[in-house]
Amino acid sequence: MSYLDRIVEDALRDPFAAARAHAQRGERVIGYVGADIPVELIVASHAFPLRLPSFAQANYASADAYLESSFMPEVRSICEQYLQGAFRQLDAIILPRSNDSAQRLYYYLSELRSRGLTDGPEPLIFDLAKIPRDTSRAHSRLAVNRLAAQIGALPEAVPEAIARRNRRRELVGAAAIVRMGGARCRGSVMERIFRAADFCDADDFDLALAEWLKNADSDPAGARVVLAGTAPPDERLHRAVETGGGNVVAEFGEHASCGVAPPLIPADGSLASLADHYQSRAAGSRAFVDRAADIVAVAKRVQAAGVIIWLLEEEDALIWDLPAQAKALAAAGIASLALVRRRWDGSDGALEAITAFCRGLGRPA
Repeated sequence: MSYLDRIVEDALRDPFAAARAHAQRGERVIGYVGADIPVELIVASHAFPLRLPSFAQANYASADAYLESSFMPEVRSICEQYLQGAFRQLDAIILPRSNDSAQRLYYYLSELRSRGLTDGPEPLIFDLAKIPRDTSRAHSRLAVNRLAAQIGALPEAVPEAIARRNRRRELVGAAAIVRMGGARCRGSVMERIFRAADFCDADDFDLALAEWLKNADSDPAGARVVLAGTAPPDERLHRAVETGGGNVVAEFGEHASCGVAPPLIPADGSLASLADHYQSRAAGSRAFVDRAADIVAVAKRVQAAGVIIWLLEEEDALIWDLPAQAKALAAAGIASLALVRRRWDGSDGALEAITAFCRGLGRPA
C-alpha cells in the first residue's frame, strides 16, 4: 500500500480526522459545500478548509423533519450531520447560492439557529452569479470581497493561497492525462482519491499524489467510459463499470474529479481574479454552457466507447439537458446509457444496468 493509499483510506474512514486535529490545536476550521466555494479565501484566513462529506444512508430522520423531498440527497446528508452535531468543531460552513438545495439549506439552518433549535456553526452564503455578463461578474467580485471579510481572509495571504490551490489544479490535470494514457488507472481508485482530497491536509495529500502519479499502476485496458450526470456518493458506479469490463476514464459535471480542475487562477493573486475564475467555471448546474456539445467533446477527447448519464430522482436541473445530450452522442456514434430518476444508493437496479451496458461495449481494438 502506497503512502497515498494510506492517506485516502484514513480520510474516507474518518473524513473529520484532519479537521479535528486542527481544531484541537486551537485553529479554526471552516466547512464548505460544492466546488463553487473559493477555498483560497479559507486558506488565506488561516483556517483549515473542509469540504463537508455526505453519505448514502437509509435514514435522515433529523433532516427529514425540516426538509422537503426535493432536496438533493447530498445536502440532506449534510443537514442530518449538522443537526446531529457532527460539525460542532467547525467555526462556520459556507453554502453556495449557485446550488438550489444548498442555497435553501442556508435559509433553513439560519432559521433553526435563530429559533434555538440547533447550535451548529454559523452558515454563510456565497452569492456567486454565473450568468456570463459584466453585471454578474461585478456581482461575483463583490461576493468574494464580502466572504473574505466575513471569514477574515488576509489580503497578503491570498496569493500564496491561490498558488497552493493551483498546485492541486495542476495535479488534477496530470491525473487526467494519466487516466487517458497508457497507465489507465482504474476509475474506482481515482474516484476515491479525488473524494478524499479535500478531507486532508493539502501539503501532505498533494505530495503523496504527485509521487503516486509517477508510478501509477497499469491495469488491463477495458472499454473507455465517461460518467456524467449527478455526482455519486462513492465509487460504486465506477465499480459497476469495471465489473462489466469497462473503465471510467473521465467524469463530466460536478464530480469529485472536476471540482478543482484547470484552468489555473492568474498568479496576480487578486480577489478579482479569484472571483472571475469561479464565476466563469463551466461545471455546475447553473453554468451557462452547451452541455450537449461539451459531453461529446469530452467523450471524443478520451476516446470513450460509451457514456453513462446517471440522474437522481431529485435532479431538476441537469435533466433538461438529457435529450440534447443523447441526440448529440448518437450523432457522434457514441453509445450512451441514460439512467434517470434514480436512488442515490444505487439500490434500484442501476448498478446492474451499468454492468450490462459496459459488457455490450466490448474492448478497444
